[in-house]
Amino acid sequence: MSNKTINSNAYIWPAETHSSLLCDGRITDQIVDDFGVNVKIRVVSKGSFNIYGDATKTYTDTYSKAYIHQWTASDDEVKQGIFKDGQIMFVFKVSDEAKIKTQNLIFYAHEWYKITTVQPQIFSGTKYLINAIVQKLI
Repeated sequence: MSNKTINSNAYIWPAETHSSLLCDGRITDQIVDDFGVNVKIRVVSKGSFNIYGDATKTYTDTYSKAYIHQWTASDDEVKQGIFKDGQIMFVFKVSDEAKIKTQNLIFYAHEWYKITTVQPQIFSGTKYLINAIVQKLI
């Protein structure tokens, strides 16, 4: 919220900027809510060791909403080499950040995906979305 005010003949109210709305998360959260899909997030934790000395893993499943984007050759980010043609990215709200870690899994449309890269989207020093770049498990 800005400290500036806008005056009219009868009212004085705080002036909000689009960037303050964006950084507050209201607009970006609404995008995920409106255009996102329900996904299962499998948080993978390393446990103790089994009797053979192999590290064990435990899983905790949670559910969330994510916007899915598949990069295409026509995207500028692919042309610039930032992403690859066909690469899939799940976009989450910042409130899901603790679950969105490399090696965790995402289940969507009868397919499992492994999170390979996590990229927070930052604007004016504030995280407003979390990108999870994934690789489809076979």
